[in-house]
Amino acid sequence: MPSPAARERVDAVVVGARCAGSAAAIAMARAGRRVLVVDRAGFPSDTLSTHLNFPSAVAEMQRLGALERIRRSGAPECREGMVAADGVACIQHFEPVDGIDYALCNPRPAFDLAMVETAREAGAEVRERTALADVRWNGGRAVGARLRGRDGGEYDVDAALVIGADGRGSTTADRVGAAVPYRGSRNDRGLAFFYADDPHAGTAWRGRVLQLRAGLTHTLVFPCPDDRMLVLFMGPASEIGAFRRNPHGMWDRLLAENPLAAERVSGATNLTKLRSTGSVAAFYRRSSGPGWALAGDAGHFKDPVIGQGMRDAMRFGRVLGEAAAPVIDDPRRLDAALLAAERRRDRECAASYHWGNKESRITPVSPLLKEALREFDRAQTPHLMHMFDRVRPAHHVLHPLRGATLATRAMLRRGTDRRALLRELREELRIDADTWREELTRPFRPTRTWASERPGYEVPGSAGARPVTAAPDAPAVVA
Repeated sequence: MPSPAARERVDAVVVGARCAGSAAAIAMARAGRRVLVVDRAGFPSDTLSTHLNFPSAVAEMQRLGALERIRRSGAPECREGMVAADGVACIQHFEPVDGIDYALCNPRPAFDLAMVETAREAGAEVRERTALADVRWNGGRAVGARLRGRDGGEYDVDAALVIGADGRGSTTADRVGAAVPYRGSRNDRGLAFFYADDPHAGTAWRGRVLQLRAGLTHTLVFPCPDDRMLVLFMGPASEIGAFRRNPHGMWDRLLAENPLAAERVSGATNLTKLRSTGSVAAFYRRSSGPGWALAGDAGHFKDPVIGQGMRDAMRFGRVLGEAAAPVIDDPRRLDAALLAAERRRDRECAASYHWGNKESRITPVSPLLKEALREFDRAQTPHLMHMFDRVRPAHHVLHPLRGATLATRAMLRRGTDRRALLRELREELRIDADTWREELTRPFRPTRTWASERPGYEVPGSAGARPVTAAPDAPAVVA
């Protein structure tokens, strides 16, 4: 730990060394900037995460120079995605993104260690078991950080830029006065998952990622290294308590309700302890200000059911680092670059945010969904995996004309509850119209409630957020 008389000076302090923090550090260090990354954890270490990465996310690992290290854990290449609901299934290959045509599911201890090692190789200094105590201010501008070392002692570091990449409950967001989101949506789904030995090791199942819907619950199965798999249940958040009281009983109950999931995972052995949460609200926080920025889940979080969090953390951590590095010595240009990076993140993530909000509703499998899966199973392009891989936004793939065609087909099927279908169609059109409106008008930091958003959301770290004595500038709300 440096002495107060020899206080350090770096170009940037990055708080949090996982996906977003390491990505930002890699970009700045490669540009010749002196970067200090701190994390309260020691690596390798775990964190709550579904950690499936579609090809567009794997392409980000490649851009960061981390892919070779990440691949050493031996995660199988999954070239197919499958979505099924009540016996109707769609199976499609992923299209290449920067030459990558496969998904990977790497548990976080090995994945995050690979990111940290790549940041160190790029020239960043990473200090483990070191936490942010406070952001330091001068005239309303962040000018460094007070850090708490592994021995509990505190010391100051001067920096032109402080980046908070410390997750949903971000201490950095609290210290810069941005802990309370300006928009968000309650997630009605919880998540509960196990790792297990894969009963189908050595078969074609190992090259396919699954989302299997039945009743009110999605069961997701992702192949992992060492012939293991991740089995994730995303049902009503109200059932998380039952999972914690009787995890194996819930496993048995949900597999009994979902024959295809039972076919895939029955016979699995060596189950780990349950991991679960009932709190995964989507949100946006103000993510830039004078001398500071937020990256990854600290600034924006969307429902994990669509599997986009790690991809966006890496992508926009990198974008932030690349934007800041050339202008870090010029406060005015730096602040403009941070704001531009935030705008870009918001613009590129808006459609998936609304899509995630839609998928977090607790609704039974509908005739419209099953019709969509039948259509996608035949379609060449655009197809279902384009949505997961961000090749096209969800509302462009399931556009109004296509939706009308699917609704007509569903109406004509025997046994369809047409009134229920019309109610669903009206709700989908209302949300999609608002999504198109945001795409066309591009509001920045909007404060109105949009059609996909549900009130009553709670975000870690936002309740009782403390006031900041040297408050940053107030946010603009329109572009």
